[in-house]
Amino acid sequence: MISSSEAPSVRIIGGGLTGILAAFEAHRLGCRRIELHERFDQLGGSAWPRRDHGLELRPERLYFGQAGDPARALLESNGLVFEDFENRFGSVSPAPGGDLVFTHDFEGPALRTRKLDLGPVTGDSLADRIRAYPHDIGQQLTRYCQWALGAWLDEVSAEAAIPLGIKRVHATDIETCDLARAKRSDPVYDSLYGIPRALWGRLQNLTASLPAEGFQTFFLRCRAALERLGVTIHTASMVSPQRAFAAREAGEVVVWAADPTPLFAPLDLEPPKRLAKSLVSYIFKARYAGPLPFHVRNFTAEGAVFRLHLYECRGQALLSAECVAEVSDSDLRREIHRLMSGFGGASLHLEETLSIQIEPRWGQHSVDAARKLSILHGVLARSQGASFVAGAWEAQDPSASLAEISASLVAAIQPAEAVAA
Repeated sequence: MISSSEAPSVRIIGGGLTGILAAFEAHRLGCRRIELHERFDQLGGSAWPRRDHGLELRPERLYFGQAGDPARALLESNGLVFEDFENRFGSVSPAPGGDLVFTHDFEGPALRTRKLDLGPVTGDSLADRIRAYPHDIGQQLTRYCQWALGAWLDEVSAEAAIPLGIKRVHATDIETCDLARAKRSDPVYDSLYGIPRALWGRLQNLTASLPAEGFQTFFLRCRAALERLGVTIHTASMVSPQRAFAAREAGEVVVWAADPTPLFAPLDLEPPKRLAKSLVSYIFKARYAGPLPFHVRNFTAEGAVFRLHLYECRGQALLSAECVAEVSDSDLRREIHRLMSGFGGASLHLEETLSIQIEPRWGQHSVDAARKLSILHGVLARSQGASFVAGAWEAQDPSASLAEISASLVAAIQPAEAVAA
């Protein structure tokens, strides 16, 4: 941390969660002249939920960590309040004969295989990652990914394994002790195979947290907390890359926490090729006797439902169904009950439909996008220097975003003499 008199001014472009974390972190590091620009009329970006009769409609799942999680701790130090909950989840996988395999405490696919042998991961595409598995697992994963994405997997980045939920596979025909031994002895096996939490004895993610009183209240309180710190907030404010580059020349540190796509043209770079994939989100009022929140992924590559998310808002249970295609109401309700049948689905009653929304997803998860983002990082570092901070665009969770932003801010705001010392 440096004194406020030595600290440069900081201009943050993008008022989503990453931009909010950047503003709090810049203040923690000693900066006192901070501006935050958001193109919409409120902070929160894509995480700002719409409402229906006072209920938050959350098409996607966004959680924070348990106590001690870095992003949560930074927010709590500025007065934000979180509520812990038991982190419950499960997955549905295919079985021979059309049966379903319901796996508790595991978000990845549970697939049959008679051997664990892995080949090398020879490239940076999702196809390269899948080819490392035994043939029977590879076939199932390929079928699932093509169903979910509708794209050639050689064009998809291996990093897409995380949002697709296939970062690790549970090999169901292998003894748990043998799988655990392989994971402990070889980091490649540990990165590609997984074991349900209850069988593995891992306790790291038993609890997670959500903002008290919902996300709209959370973002409004973030704004109030930032304003108390003296952060100047500009909503309905579009800042071009050219303006951001010019501001940097005036001695500011710029954090580009918005979509990186507009940065390519001013730097004479070809923009990335995005995957043209959308998900259709249906949100229902529901009654459910099981634990909330609860999250289920569908790896059967059948039907339309990609994942289900049950959560509570103001005492009302809501169910969000993210689908790979539009589906009729009757077929969707039937599929939801089938996928939930292994997780207390008999107690699930779907009521009225509150929302139907089509949104693009997977925008940055092509091989082309991953490579060009890497090029963009390099060009920005050479042409703009440390005082232009890239916004942790590839990070997968709030704390990962905070870690990247914090390291870059430290490099940008520390006086040269202190760094040399």
